[in-house]
Amino acid sequence: MNLKEFTRIIDLHGSESARWPKRLRGECGSLVANNVQARMLLNQQWQIDESMAKLEVPNFPGLETRVLNQPLPEHNRSFFEEVMSWLIPDEYFGKQFWRPAIAACIPLVFGIVLGNYFSFGIGIEDDGFQYWDDELAMLSLTDYTETNF
Repeated sequence: MNLKEFTRIIDLHGSESARWPKRLRGECGSLVANNVQARMLLNQQWQIDESMAKLEVPNFPGLETRVLNQPLPEHNRSFFEEVMSWLIPDEYFGKQFWRPAIAACIPLVFGIVLGNYFSFGIGIEDDGFQYWDDELAMLSLTDYTETNF
């Protein structure tokens, strides 16, 4: 046990040896018996503990009642709740059907957006589709009416 560890124990547990960790009481006691700085530190902590014990907590009559009866702040809604209340206001539709239906559609919308944004390895640059515009123009100009000769 060194002075730094003893200082930490004193800061955490106070000057009373009964509050020190059981496994370290013997080491702390031998350090106090053999080290002048440890005794001074223990004496200073004892004086601080005595001074703190003499302090009286001020009496606040009715504080508990005031705290318990004060109005609570407005609940901050999450982003999802804000979006849902914007899409479907509570005063127009009931929550029992529309909100779960829209929540179920969110993955569908996400899939559509994702599918339109990424090609996933499918390229349009295929040589087989190079002349589609020309083919469609030629088909549109062809006369398919029946002619009797």
